[in-house]
Amino acid sequence: MRIICLIILVFESIYSYSQQKDSISLQLFADAYVSFVPNKPYTNNRSGFHYNYTKTNTASVNLAMARIHYSTGRFRSNFGLMAGDYTKANLAAEEKWARNIYEANAGYKLSNQKELWFDVGVFPSHIGSETAIGKDNQTATRSITADNSPYYETGARLSYQANSKWNFSILALTGWQRITVPVNQKWPAWGTQITFTPSSNLTINSSTFLGNINRGTENKIRFYSNLYSTIKLNNKASLNLGWDIGVQETDTYSTNFIWNGLIAAFRYQLKPDKWSIAIRYERFIDKKNLLFTLPEDIYHEFNVHHTSANLDFQPLKNLLLRTEVNFQQSPFPIFRKGTKLASNQFSAFFICSYNFQYSK
Repeated sequence: MRIICLIILVFESIYSYSQQKDSISLQLFADAYVSFVPNKPYTNNRSGFHYNYTKTNTASVNLAMARIHYSTGRFRSNFGLMAGDYTKANLAAEEKWARNIYEANAGYKLSNQKELWFDVGVFPSHIGSETAIGKDNQTATRSITADNSPYYETGARLSYQANSKWNFSILALTGWQRITVPVNQKWPAWGTQITFTPSSNLTINSSTFLGNINRGTENKIRFYSNLYSTIKLNNKASLNLGWDIGVQETDTYSTNFIWNGLIAAFRYQLKPDKWSIAIRYERFIDKKNLLFTLPEDIYHEFNVHHTSANLDFQPLKNLLLRTEVNFQQSPFPIFRKGTKLASNQFSAFFICSYNFQYSK
């Protein structure tokens, strides 16, 4: 509630400065898809560790989003609403009034000379290189690592862009991907982000999270580290490498639970701004199933090899068509095959994205 009140006060300040030179931009984005999963899980849903493109053997809308940005003087603000399968799956734990919020934040520049900003509200997550907006990702669908780390966060952020190479942020958050604060949570969570861009061909990012995770009536300390690098190999090819590791407190306090995600994605533009291809390999291990709950009849640890390949075609500036084949394999039967279980799963997707942007 305090954060919401602060946002309102900042927006009122923005309005009072409306006579200054201002800037406004509007974005409309829609992401529709058709999926084909030969395993035909009886639930008609992909496995519970996916939060994007969740329906199987049907057509649906993953994300429909409208977002507006407004800035004037030393103030800036963003507000966006959304709907779709991503919203239903990824924000299911939120209060109903919060489930359609994509972002809602406002900020004030603390210095005339330096890029030092203080922002409050709901933001896209500072963790990871993948976002909920499909067109901005190298691959058509999301990695398991991205789907099981925050896409959004709520709180206060202090950011400083020292120069064209270094950017620093520190965040005080309501929790691990939460808008509303869990009833039993007593302390805020904390986040950091350091981005180093030594040249236009290389970006290295390190993001962390430290906070309490509410599990029923208990709070457990979680530390999470995301490290990734985006490398532009030449004018047509790029490579993204990432390593995520999480550590969480156990009930016995004698040891900690650890999970890992490794990912490599390669993208090549066959014809710039028209045709491109991408391939991905990911290995994700969560032996204690901390990040999500597998169905009660699945007793095995989560250990998955994930590979995919996609072909992209952009016939118009605002329209992107993507086709992906996707294969997941585990040493244990954790995928639904009808009403039974299987140790592997093949999927195919056709995704159509439309993005409209206006600014003045």
